[in-house]
Amino acid sequence: MHVVYKLKYIIQLYNKIKRQLYNYIIGYFEFKELFTIFAEDRNYIKRSMENKIVIFSNIKGGVGKTTLCALFASYLAENGVPVITIDADLQASLYRHRQREQDVAANVKTPWNVDLLDTADSKQLKKVMEQLKKVPGIVLIDCPGNLNDRNLEYIYKNAGAAIIPISFDPDTVDATGIFIKALKSVSKANLIFIPNRIITSERKSEELRQRAQTIELLGLVGTVMPTVKQSVAVKRYTTLYPLEKTQLDIVEPAFRKIMEII
Repeated sequence: MHVVYKLKYIIQLYNKIKRQLYNYIIGYFEFKELFTIFAEDRNYIKRSMENKIVIFSNIKGGVGKTTLCALFASYLAENGVPVITIDADLQASLYRHRQREQDVAANVKTPWNVDLLDTADSKQLKKVMEQLKKVPGIVLIDCPGNLNDRNLEYIYKNAGAAIIPISFDPDTVDATGIFIKALKSVSKANLIFIPNRIITSERKSEELRQRAQTIELLGLVGTVMPTVKQSVAVKRYTTLYPLEKTQLDIVEPAFRKIMEII
């Protein structure tokens, strides 16, 4: 009887610890849906991986960081990689995009979660980042292009990789240089550059020379991905449905290489 009692006590203690751990990880974001999706997948244990925090950021607007973040989340999910996205941008473009799609298609199952992150509250931000570091899979964070928000440093410090969309116009190149300098002062994240929205038909020798020079310089501090060309199909992204073949053909060379790095 004594042995039976001890065994029951151990089982109860184990279940209590398991519940506490579960609730801790769920935390602020209430990732119950995320973990339910993973648990329902028979191959989850095989496909689960170490936690990776990957940010999409650049101080230059209009380079397509939100679009690429959404497309990459879909690409990871379709390749069996557990992924969630966090919208830390004040505009909340990614989060609002998901809400609009769900308003129209409420019954469609979400392939990956999108949650908001308020960077104004430093105490809460640090708490949330600690929770995100325990998520079993890849966490993609769409960051605001703002170097004045000191709270963003905590996100940068915890990032394992920074995906930085760029274009080759002088303003974007200059702004990217400023961002790189600021990011490297607070973070050890691997820098991954994606030339995005590039008009591949441009063949002027001077423009090609400047592109090659920019790629060479960026290669000294990070890794430059294959070009994502300008395309209406890429801009027309969705957070609910699979990637279209046209989209996949354009982004896969870059995304496949990113997966190898992270």
